[in-house]
Amino acid sequence: MASCDRRRFITYGLRASALILASASARAACVDPDEMSGSVQSMRESLEYTDSAPDASQACRDCAYFKPVKTGDSCAPCEVLTSPVSASGHCVSWTKRS
Repeated sequence: MASCDRRRFITYGLRASALILASASARAACVDPDEMSGSVQSMRESLEYTDSAPDASQACRDCAYFKPVKTGDSCAPCEVLTSPVSASGHCVSWTKRS
């Protein structure tokens, strides 16, 4: 009986670990900050870029400067920040897409 409990514990532990890893990779930033140039990092800081918009109606996906390759892209280049940004991100240069 103890071996069944141990197996169940290990199985649940592995499932939980897989779910945690999957959710972390889904939330991963579009660009590794360590791989960005100093000028890109500085621009992001000066424009107060964040990967999560405080107001969903002003997320990058609805900004005129967000240029996704295809509809629904979660990361795409930003013309202002000159680097990929999250579709759910935001900066002070946000401009409504027409």
